[in-house]
This record gives sequence, C-alpha cells and structure tokens, in this order.
Amino acid sequence: MFNGKEAFSVGEEILSEAFEDNFYALLPIEPINLKGENIDESTIIPGFDRAEEKAVKAIQKHSIKINDLQYNRKIDEAYLLLGKARYFDRRFFPALEAFNFLLESGANQNVYLQGKIWREKTNIRLKNHQLAINNLRPLAMRLIPQNKHFPLANATLASAFINLKEIDSASFYIKRAALKAPKRKLKARYLFITGQLFESQGKKDSALWAYQEIVDLKRKSPPQFSIHAKIKKTLLDSTALFKDRVQSLSNLIKNFENLPYEHVLNRSIGTLYLEEDQESVALIYFEKSLQSPSIDSFTQIENYQDLAEYNFEKGNYLETGLYLKKLLPLYEETSATFKKLKRKSDNLSEVIIYERTLQQTDSLISLMSLSKMEQLQFFKRYINEQQSIKEKNLEKQSNKRKSQFQNNVNNAFYFYNPRLVLKGQQTYKANWGDRPNVDNWRQAAVIQNALNNTKNLTNRGLKKTVFIQQTPESYVEALPQKPQTKDSIININQKAYLQLGMIYKEKFGDFPLAKSRLETLLSIDPPKAIAVQALYHLYKMNENEFPKKALIYKERLIEKHPESTFAMLLSDPENYDTSGVITPEKIYENVLILFKKQDFKKVLSEINALDVVISGSRMAPKIALLKAHALGRLKGVDTWKELLLEVATNYSAASEGLYAKELLAQIISQDDLKESGPVYKNYKWIFPFLSEDKKSAITFFEKLKEIIAYNKERWSVSQDVYSEEYDFIVVHGIRDLQEIKALKGLDSINTLLGLNTKDNFVTLSSEYRTYIKNKNWKNTSK
Repeated sequence: MFNGKEAFSVGEEILSEAFEDNFYALLPIEPINLKGENIDESTIIPGFDRAEEKAVKAIQKHSIKINDLQYNRKIDEAYLLLGKARYFDRRFFPALEAFNFLLESGANQNVYLQGKIWREKTNIRLKNHQLAINNLRPLAMRLIPQNKHFPLANATLASAFINLKEIDSASFYIKRAALKAPKRKLKARYLFITGQLFESQGKKDSALWAYQEIVDLKRKSPPQFSIHAKIKKTLLDSTALFKDRVQSLSNLIKNFENLPYEHVLNRSIGTLYLEEDQESVALIYFEKSLQSPSIDSFTQIENYQDLAEYNFEKGNYLETGLYLKKLLPLYEETSATFKKLKRKSDNLSEVIIYERTLQQTDSLISLMSLSKMEQLQFFKRYINEQQSIKEKNLEKQSNKRKSQFQNNVNNAFYFYNPRLVLKGQQTYKANWGDRPNVDNWRQAAVIQNALNNTKNLTNRGLKKTVFIQQTPESYVEALPQKPQTKDSIININQKAYLQLGMIYKEKFGDFPLAKSRLETLLSIDPPKAIAVQALYHLYKMNENEFPKKALIYKERLIEKHPESTFAMLLSDPENYDTSGVITPEKIYENVLILFKKQDFKKVLSEINALDVVISGSRMAPKIALLKAHALGRLKGVDTWKELLLEVATNYSAASEGLYAKELLAQIISQDDLKESGPVYKNYKWIFPFLSEDKKSAITFFEKLKEIIAYNKERWSVSQDVYSEEYDFIVVHGIRDLQEIKALKGLDSINTLLGLNTKDNFVTLSSEYRTYIKNKNWKNTSK
C-alpha cells in the first residue's frame, strides 16, 4: 500500500506540474489530462498504473473477509486507492465499480466520505451531472467547514453545476471550497475560478474580491495565479485612471521576477489600449507579446486571433491570412476550431497569392519603365541602403559582445571592426560576385565545375543558388530584357488585379477594395477580354449607391466594346436571353453533363453565352478548366496546352489553376503525350461522319452495333467526337485484319456500308490515339 500511495502521489505531482492552464478561459476545477492527450484514452503519466497494481495486490493478498465482513480495515483504503488510480487513468467505469464496492463494504466514516465524493466525481466525468448533484448536495451542506472533506465536496458540486451552465450555483459552491481549501495551490485555483464565475455574471466587485484574495496570498500562491490575478484586477478596475492602469502593468514588467510572464503583461497592456480605441498602440503590444521567448500557446492564440480579426475588419486580408496560417498549427487538426479556421484561411489563400503577385509584378513593371540611368541610380541607392542596414546590425551585435575589443572599436584589428568587415565584403562581392566556397575560386574552370554541381543538385530537387555581383550594373542586367518576358509580366499583373477585384467583390463583399483594384486595372490599359469584365463589375458595384458613376462605366463599356457579351446585356437587357440561368453552380452542373456526353460544341456555346453570369463567381475557375478540356478535345494537344497555361495564369491561386499547372507539366514531360513503348496488334475500324450529319451517324451507329453484337462477342462500337468538323464511329477489339475481311462478306454489312459510297479505314490503336490527340488525320476522299 505504501508504494502504491507513493506512486499515486508521483502521478499527481507530474500532472500538477505539467498541466498548462489557459487563463483566457474558465479554468478546470480539477485538471485531468495534459495538452494533446485524448481524454477518452488512458493517460501517459506514469504512477497511476503502478498505484492500481499495488492496490490490486494488497486486496488479493491481505483481504480478510469472513461472512461478508472485512476484518482488515486497510482494504478499504486499497479500494479507495484503486478507484482514484483508475479515475486519473481515465477509465471511469472501472473506477466507479471500485468506489461502489467500497461504499457497500461498510468502510469507516473517513474512507466512506472520501469514497462517496470520488464516486460523484466519477459520475460527473461520465456526464451524470444531475445524479452527482442529487447525491452530493446533502452531504456538502451537512459537512461543517472545519471538516477536511468540505473543500473537495463543494468543489465537486461546483464542477457539476458548471457543466450544467448553472453559474450562480457553481459560484456559490466554489467560493465555499476556496475559503476552506487547505493547500495554497488549490486555494489559488478555486479563488481564480470564483473570480472568473463572478466576472461572467457581471459581479465585478465580487470578482475583484476573489482576485485580491489571491494577491494577498503573496508568495504562498503559485506565481502564475498571482500574476494573472494582478492583471485581472487591473483590467477590471474601471475606477482607476487609464494611465495608472497601464503604469501598474508596466511596473510589473520591470520586475525581473515577472520576466517569464512578460508575454501576458504586454498582451494585457494591449488589451487596455484596445478598450480605449487606441488600436495602433494595442497592436504594438500584441506584437511585443508574440516576440517574448517565454510565450505560451494560449497567449499566442489570443494575440493571433485579435490581430487577424482586426486586420479582417480593416480589409487587410493579406495580413489576416498570414496570422491565420500562424494560428492553425496551435490547434489540433481534429478540433472544430481548427476546421473553422482552416476554411477561413483557405478562403484567404487566393488573396495572399494574388497580392504577392501584384507586389512583385508592380515592382518589376515600375523598374522596367525607368530609363537605364534611372535604374542604375535606383540600384545604387538600394545597395547603399542595404549596406547601411547591415552596418547597423553588425554594430548592434558587436556592442552586445563583451570582449576586450569592445571598448576600442576605432583602433580594432580589421577582423573585429564590423564596418571594415562589411566594407571588405562589399568590395569582394563587387569585384568577384557571390562565388562558391571552393579551392582556386578565381579560376573560371573551377567555378564552372561548382555551377555544374549546383545544377545537378537542382535537378534532384534542391534549391539552386544564383551568383550575382552586387553592383548596380549586375542588377540592371538581371531585369527582364525580352519584349515577350515583359509582356508576360504585364499580363500576369493585369490578371492579378482582375482576380483580386473579383475575390473582394464576390467572396468578401468588400466593394471599396474591389473598386480600388478594378479602377487601377483600367488605368493601366488592359486588353479587351480583361477590360470588359472590370467595366461590367464596376458598373454593378456602383449601380445602386453611385448611379452617375455607374452610368459612366456602362457608357464606356457599350461604346468601346459593343460586341462583347457584357455590352449586349447592358445595352439591350430585355432581348438578351438569360432564360434558364439560375446560378453559376447550375451552369457548371449543366455543362459538365454535356462534357461527359462528348457534346463539346454545346459546352463551349453554353459557356460563351453565359459569360456575364460566370464572370467573377467562385465557379469561374472550374468552368474555365472545363472549357480548356473541351477545346483541347476538339482542337488537339497544342490548343489544350495553351488553354491550360491560360487557366494556370488567370487562376494561379485557385485549386483549378494549380491543377492546370500540374497537368501542363505532365504533358510537357511526356513529350506532348507522344506514343512510346511497344506497339501491339490491336486495330480500330473507323467510319468518319461530318459533325452536322448527326442523324445519319446515329442511325449507322445503332445498326452497326447490332450487327457487331450478333457476330463478334469481343468487339464493341463507340461514337467518338474527333474535331469540330468530324465525328468517328469506331469498332474496337480487333486483333486480326482477316476478321474484318470475313465480316465484309456478310450481306448485312455490305448493305450497311454501301461499299462504293461509304468511306472507312483501319488503323492501329496507337495511331488512333495520335489522331485524337494531334488532330492529324486527313480525309483522303475530299
């Protein structure tokens, strides 16, 4: 028994020390699982399993039970230890069994009272809250405050009431427990929970009393409870002047003993400034809190959430997305909060990618628009600024070092003078560039070998290092020079502006930001395909609130692009056919069905006719990808590649854009899907039909299928779209050309084919696949 109790005490101590309290939420009355542990599984904390083992052995070896009477009173303690060990091992049904056995065995009053309280604690863990209250409330009210079981009984009752959301009753019983708790650590916990419950009820004075009680415990209270109680007092004390409250928290930061709690103190000061609507100052303190080396995950979560919400409300979606990405790893992936944040982060991921694209391309376009002299001056300033920053950083690092050279920097040896070190580095890079660290580094052949090695590493998936001299001339030479490259950057820039405008309008309903992006887009003279969309959506956003401005966009669209779908809708809305249009989702559903039926022409006509409805919607990337596949099927691999590149460029942040990019890479890596490997004797018998001659093709297909099914079990017939001009009726499964000759001897086939009038040909399956991919079949009958 002794060893069992010692093992149990060790387990309790480990749990107490390792448990992380989240002071931003209601604290648990009794911690039972560590962060990351699943409460439905056994604990990883050692000690409890050994305590159970010792209790079981004591019962087995030392039980003296005669005529249902237990003559060894230590066995009652063994059953109590057994139940408690199972309880902390989170096996609640076996624990309940042990406590029930104890209560039925006629234990002495002290052990009986403990067993009864622990049984109700177990009932609470099993969510039998009302049962626990009914069983325990009479006992808690009957016990005198001096009884050593008084705090535990009242705290257990409070736990049940908290779970039932009966806060008033919970605060009554936890206060009773706090006042009589013998252990200072437990007393501080109960008092803090008392303060939290009073605070949630709006009883500010009662909450302040509870937190003051913790402060009055001084060093007898655990430091984390003491510091959080002081913070709570300061935040709740609305009678004090704002500057005095800030000063009070600042003084706590200055105390070196509070260094481990610097993060919560900075956050608290930020919270005070936020209450005073001094948001910019509050954000500074939140950032200072995040930079603290001792910060805990709960404070990180609170800071990131506040920063994300603030930036989202201000329309800073790029910053919001970055904070959400930092927030996600702090939650378990299975939690509901993680899934909710993940959805929000995914919605913002497109914004982040497009905004970064915009920043990069705007900078490049701005640099490309400068004359060569202006570019050289720009990079000269840039290099000087970077050198100045490095000098300051090196000087700071040098000042921090406590060395014999620190007091004599001006006369220091070259190696220890940061300014001279930096100057030497800059001179070297200006003359030689960023050369690899190899022997004989000045020889060109050696450098080339090093570069070749770098290339090999890059091919294996490692990052390639670019060697560039840090001179204005080298930077200017690194800028895009070819007209095609410049045009490509401008195109990417314009499409990023358009997509951001659409996302801000459709996804977030942020019209001011959407207007800003689209108006900027129009100012840089985009091509017609982009301009018409920008003008139309600017018209729609201004239509109700700013009708005069909307009219300007409408007239500009109709005047400059009268043949566009958007202009036709605005100029003659009554005669513009939008019948059957419900939502972009419905359009996608309809065209997907047509695509599966190989009705590619209808797919394209439907999409082109409903550009207005699709433009800017969340289904636009899906429909654009489907359109690329349809045109690729009709026109071949070259067209397919061009359109996939367009989708990848236009929707680079969407999953469809990423898929198009990946698919394009696969096509290129497979040499435009050229046939490779052995060629097997597998033939196709093909009957071409003009696309307009659908009726004849269907009639022929049905009759041929009937004849083939009757005469050839292994053969099959399909109707394939070849191009915009031709459809093919194809017979599959042919292994021997003699079989075709034999089939042609049948009267039914001769009648159907009309041998002298119906064109048909036989080819290998591999060649047929090449026809479909490259559209290189030629009709020799023309």
